[in-house]
Amino acid sequence: MNANDIAFGIEIETHMPGTDRTPIGGYHNGLPVAWLPAGWKAERDGSIRTPAGRKPCEFVSPVLRGYEGLANVETAVDAIKERGARVNESCGLHVTVSWNGDAAALARLISLIANHERAIYASTGTKRRERTHWAKQIKTYGNKDAAKTRCERDRYHLLNLTHLAAGRNRIEIRAFAGTLNKTKLIGYIQMILGLVELALNTKRCSGWDYAKKPGTKSCWDRPDAGHGETELNRLFYRLGWTKGWYKGELRNKRFGELSVGQQNCDWKPVKKKLLELARKYDQAV
Repeated sequence: MNANDIAFGIEIETHMPGTDRTPIGGYHNGLPVAWLPAGWKAERDGSIRTPAGRKPCEFVSPVLRGYEGLANVETAVDAIKERGARVNESCGLHVTVSWNGDAAALARLISLIANHERAIYASTGTKRRERTHWAKQIKTYGNKDAAKTRCERDRYHLLNLTHLAAGRNRIEIRAFAGTLNKTKLIGYIQMILGLVELALNTKRCSGWDYAKKPGTKSCWDRPDAGHGETELNRLFYRLGWTKGWYKGELRNKRFGELSVGQQNCDWKPVKKKLLELARKYDQAV
């Protein structure tokens, strides 16, 4: 299976003008949004803090795939912004991915997420996400088995496995800060699908901790780069976004012809934006 075939969905937490008449359903009981592509729903979320004159609204996508799915997200985000939606520090972005792997593949995914946890958080541009109760770290649990147990019991982790534990074939990544920036959104989705593809298609389970030998220089190191930027570059090499050892389907397929702005497919806009965010992350206190 390659990244083009893996089903995904997103949940975008926002706040809307109080005068907006869009019907908003209850939590996990969203109502269809007539002005968005078919299947999108709006629901309430009590974790969103709203300024005066605004109301909370989480937009939930239908099941999406590949090029058409990413184009659908871009169209929806344009409409959401036009409607007056905004995000603040209380808003998050959740990426849900269908999961049909076996136990060994799940162990590989958990280890990959832990191994690249710092890169994922760095791509948000803020340290709030890794410090919040809503998207707790998993690497601190020490090994993949302990992390699996905790993520199956408590959904408020970077990697949420409670749906899978309940017999529903999906996982959720909760690390990302709320955004209506299409470049960031597309990058986050592709990054997560790339990690899922690796977990499904490779045979080797990544080590829980990454540590290079003292005095060695890796191909992803950059002069004067902070830890977050370095880790994000390492993840780019792992995914094949930068010329490296991985030559899998994600690098070759690249979601058909889509890139941000509907130009020829190119990782450069996404990589540039996410690295900018990683530098911001490194400068944060």
